[in-house]
Amino acid sequence: GQRLRTFREDRGLSAYRVAQKGDIQIGQVKAIEQGDSNYTIDIFLGYISGCDLYMYFAEKDNTNGITDFNELIEKGFDKNPE
Repeated sequence: GQRLRTFREDRGLSAYRVAQKGDIQIGQVKAIEQGDSNYTIDIFLGYISGCDLYMYFAEKDNTNGITDFNELIEKGFDKNPE
């Protein structure tokens, strides 16, 4: 939580602004940053969105044989929806 708060502050975002942009309550922003574990994935994704971050999910099993980290990063960029 502290690392997320530091990241948010380094980007010049207030907790209020993150709550607005992520469509969550300011108390939920504070709970995430204080390490509270009593929130839903939707609230966490709202926090991520409010911080202008992008998150994607990948398959757990690496069935395509990619073992090079840089190649995995490139694969992630290829699947970026933007």
